[in-house]
Order: sequence, then C-alpha cells, then structure tokens
Amino acid sequence: MAAATQSNVKRIDVLARPKQLPPTFREDRRSVYWLDRHASNSCNSLTLTPRQQFLANSKHVDNGWQGDRPTPIWPVSRSAQKASASERVETLASPKQKHPDYKPERAVETRVSDSAKSAQASGRLQKLAEPKVYAELKIRASREWDYVEWDPEISSSAKNARCSERVEQLAEPKNAHLSYQPEKYVQWPVSENAMKALATLRLQQLARPKSRGKVDNYDPYKVTPSARSARATPRIAELANPIPRKIRTKKIVTGPAAT
Repeated sequence: MAAATQSNVKRIDVLARPKQLPPTFREDRRSVYWLDRHASNSCNSLTLTPRQQFLANSKHVDNGWQGDRPTPIWPVSRSAQKASASERVETLASPKQKHPDYKPERAVETRVSDSAKSAQASGRLQKLAEPKVYAELKIRASREWDYVEWDPEISSSAKNARCSERVEQLAEPKNAHLSYQPEKYVQWPVSENAMKALATLRLQQLARPKSRGKVDNYDPYKVTPSARSARATPRIAELANPIPRKIRTKKIVTGPAAT
C-alpha cells in the first residue's frame, strides 16, 4: 500500500512541472515600434526632419476669424436702421403677381342662382329623361324561375302551314357514298384463310435482311477509298454552280479609302 502511494506521488510531481520551452523559442516583442540595438539603419532613429516638424505644428487661426456669436440677438447699427432700399431691392421685394386667368378654388358648397332654381326643362329634355319601357316577357307558369324560356307567339296559320316540294327535297338527308364503309371495331374476327395463309417465295425473299456476305464486322459509316478519290462529272459540277443572277462580285477597295 505504501509503495503504491509513493508511485502516485511521483507521477503527480511529474505532471505538476511546467512545460519546457523549445530551444528555438524567441519571445514576442512588446510593441510594434522597437529599436534594434545592433541596427544602424536611419529608419530606427527618432530625430525628425525640418519638414516633419513643420507638418507636426498645429494650424494657426486666421487673423480675421471671429468666433461664434454668443446670442442670435445682436444690436443693429444706426446706419442700418436709417438705410433706405434702392429701387432694385424694392422691385425684388415685391410679391409675384398672379396670372390674369387665375381663378381660386371653388368652395365645397356652391350657391345655386335664382335663374337656375326657376328654370324649366324643355319638352326634348323631358322626353330624354323618361326611362326606357320594356315589354314584359310571357314566362311559362311552370318555368317562373327561368327567365330565358317564354311562350312563343306562333300563329295558327304558321302551325297549319305545309312546306313545298323544294323545301322537302332540301330537307332530305344526304345519302352516303356507294363505296362508303363504316369504321371497323377495335376487335374483329380473323378469318381461317388468313390464319392458315403461307407467305409466297417472293415475300420470303423480300423479308430477308440485306446480305453483307461473309463480313461480320461491317461498318456502314466507313467510306471506301474509291469514294474518297471520286470526282464529279462536268454535268454535276455545272449543276452545283450557283445561279448567275445571284452571284455578286466582291468589291476590292484600293487607295486611302481602304485605310
């Protein structure tokens, strides 16, 4: 028990020791401005030049400067009190004249003149002022809620009228074409002949894919050397030329205008 206590104390003593600084450690400088003892550079000297001393001086107050007035009320001189304005000052001091056509705003409550109160409308105005009268619709008794349907006024002669032969002929529906066939159903029965039919030799030949011979790795995008070296015939070259009326000669500018 004693040996275990002694070993624990030694471990605590080791942990309690401060951390050792590395041999390459250099302490931080306390200020941005410092003097190196072994430096002989002129920038480390603290002497100011005459120009720096002149700029470091405080700004002198102008001789004619006057401080702020102690109060907004100040005495007015006798000459200012007895001064008379010139004609130009009086002209500038006069208020701006209103426009000759200027009219002030009307009040909210306007006065009605006696002539307007005793005026009488003419016959034309009274006729135009009358509301428009609409004829009442004859609504069915069973359809009072629907104002769109009403009893039509059909005369007895119109009810007993008969159309002419021409009107009956025009009223007949148009006959379908003799070779007209109605649409087929989506599903229809297939005949036994169609189910037992055999393709002919010609159909079998047309159904076969195009034979490439013994070449299994045929590349349809490969251009043959003969096609690469082919040349168009004079007729094809003639047809490939553009239309003469659409050909424009290129303008060549020479002289100072080209620059």
